[in-house]
Amino acid sequence: VVVCHGNSVERKIYIPLNQTAACVRLLNATHQVGCQSSSNGDTGVIHVVEEEQDLQWVLETGPNPPYMVVLDGNLFTKEIMEKLKGTSRLAGVAVTLSKTSPAAGFSPDHKCPNDGFGVYTSDHGSQYAHCNNMTWNPLGNELSYNDFQFPIFLLQDENETEVIKQCYRDHNLAQNGSSPEFPLCAMQLYSHMHAVTSTVTCMRRNSLQTSFSINPEVVCDRIIGFNVWSGLKPINSTDKMAPDEQMVVAATRMDSHSFFWNVAPAAEGTVSGFITLLAAAEALHKLNDSESLPRNIMFIFFQAESYDYIGSSRMVYDMEKGRFPFRMSNIHSFVELNQVALRNDSVLWIHSDPVSRNNETVNATVQQMVDTLVNAVNSSSIRVQEVDRSQPLPPASFQRFLKVRNIPGVVLTDHRNSYSNR
Repeated sequence: VVVCHGNSVERKIYIPLNQTAACVRLLNATHQVGCQSSSNGDTGVIHVVEEEQDLQWVLETGPNPPYMVVLDGNLFTKEIMEKLKGTSRLAGVAVTLSKTSPAAGFSPDHKCPNDGFGVYTSDHGSQYAHCNNMTWNPLGNELSYNDFQFPIFLLQDENETEVIKQCYRDHNLAQNGSSPEFPLCAMQLYSHMHAVTSTVTCMRRNSLQTSFSINPEVVCDRIIGFNVWSGLKPINSTDKMAPDEQMVVAATRMDSHSFFWNVAPAAEGTVSGFITLLAAAEALHKLNDSESLPRNIMFIFFQAESYDYIGSSRMVYDMEKGRFPFRMSNIHSFVELNQVALRNDSVLWIHSDPVSRNNETVNATVQQMVDTLVNAVNSSSIRVQEVDRSQPLPPASFQRFLKVRNIPGVVLTDHRNSYSNR
């Protein structure tokens, strides 16, 4: 018996990357956005881009395209990505973690988040539609809403990044002005997505696969999540609330969105409101006389709000269809915690809807809410102020409720005008 021992040829050739995050493809009713690789992944010669002038090798002069660009995180801008998007000499992009945050900040979202899905339309405050009077997210570059036909990954481990750069230095750097000689160091990125065109097309393909295939392949997944809600007083989920019974809604969201899937550092944008509302619910629950409050308080945590207010839209829909324990008419008032990550000497700002406040009854209740919030912090170190009443609401779940009914409500944020979160 002859026993042979040998090392895998693959292991001698390839070094797997374990700490990465991919840009994925997302669909809505009309478009596709995001990134994907070809069906077998894309392979290209590695070229490290640490300064903008390094792009010339990739875009024009390099003799061995296609190239796999290892891009410094500080160069991950819309302008540079547009240049890479416009060339056929590119196989993909691997973005390295920058050691310092961009000086100006960074947001791959729109300058007007969830534009077109809020309350401001031709029927309600048309002068505020499309953030005409206020650019809430001035750093937004809309990168997340581009359609890239090549894979883009985030390299999350500095050691793995250094291995790649060392391979590049050893094999791919031009010597004395001459082109590098083979063998060259290359990289393969795989993030193939079956989903294409739009949600409607993809879901139809899903149903065809299920109906006619012995081993159906899931073409696309829905963005699935659950809203979480509970009352300070018990709520019977099977019986509808009496028409004359009213409650206060205290709400926030529990999701965020970033360019790379599941890499969404949202401590200021999301977690601040999430934790604050949990703390408020716990504190109120511990009160001995909470059962004697004149109105119940409904705590709601909305899911998937980053994607066109999916969570709040579903709850509003269920209320209108009678599939929820209470109706829109049962809501006395609405308090939403938005971005509330207060810093030293910062102020908590109260926002309201100037259009619905033209109604005297709504305005009176909103004014009472504002006065109560301002007076409640007199003995604390927190400062609370109301923004100019002519200013529209920032992007908020409350807007989806206002689309159906003029509910008195306020949105609390750490910013008076545009986002302070960079």
